[in-house]
Amino acid sequence: MTIETGSHALPVSLFANSHMKKTMISFVLVVAVIYLALAGFMYVAQRSFQYFPQQSVKTGFEVPAKFGLDGFMVASIGTSDGETLGSWLAPPPTKDAPLILYMHGNAGTIGDRAERFRLFHEEGFGVLALSWRGYGGSTGSPTEAGLIEDARGAMKLLKQQGVPASRIILFGESLGTGVATQLAANPDTSPLAVILEAPFTSAADVARKRYWFLPVGLLMKDQYRSIDAAPKVTAPVFVFHGTADRIVPHAHGKRLYDAFTGPKKFLSMDGNGHIDPLTEVSWGAIKDFLRANGAAPK
Repeated sequence: MTIETGSHALPVSLFANSHMKKTMISFVLVVAVIYLALAGFMYVAQRSFQYFPQQSVKTGFEVPAKFGLDGFMVASIGTSDGETLGSWLAPPPTKDAPLILYMHGNAGTIGDRAERFRLFHEEGFGVLALSWRGYGGSTGSPTEAGLIEDARGAMKLLKQQGVPASRIILFGESLGTGVATQLAANPDTSPLAVILEAPFTSAADVARKRYWFLPVGLLMKDQYRSIDAAPKVTAPVFVFHGTADRIVPHAHGKRLYDAFTGPKKFLSMDGNGHIDPLTEVSWGAIKDFLRANGAAPK
């Protein structure tokens, strides 16, 4: 079939193909605009999807006495960039006893970990439980650089309290493992030992699984690349991870563990999820490791 136009005849198929191409181009452009808008939104708002802090300095923070923690006190930590952090401190029971600097995970408050702190202290460890910026009792908003400054502020406070880095055990859970690993990799820190619970290779690797449709490596600001820092850690490292962890896959913990080059031990917790309570098995294995590496109370 043709359409007569003066002395020329044009096939109808030519018009159909042209219209189809224009429709396809318009569709691709619309999809591209939507995708770019989504990527732009995720880039701007990414930290609201990455962190889940208690938003008010006046909420989410209680004194340790409310949890029946004997020997603990509230300690205020000032950071180099002007934030003020809430924390709980139980000084080491003896002059040479080690102290656990506890760096909590993404959700909840240090009050949610009170039973752990009680256990540590009863076993003869000093304890400093740090509340990240933006979380209960602390000013500011969380960022990777900010949380690292928080940890450095905690180390500075401990030094002022007469506890050198050589007596400090860094204990990080989930998000806190990203800070603990980077802190331990700094030669100026040189902790006594490092304990990592449910660690990731990097926060970017975790995000890629959820946001597979985005170029996470290009967009993500706070990547916590523990896998890059791990080979620089010389302190003994204990890693434990639940095999049923649906937030940070067990494979992340094993891969990160393999990247450490110093004294180390990996414990798979069969059937455990993400940050389950410490058990006789997990805590017993941690104590055995610390004892074997000269990091347990005498």
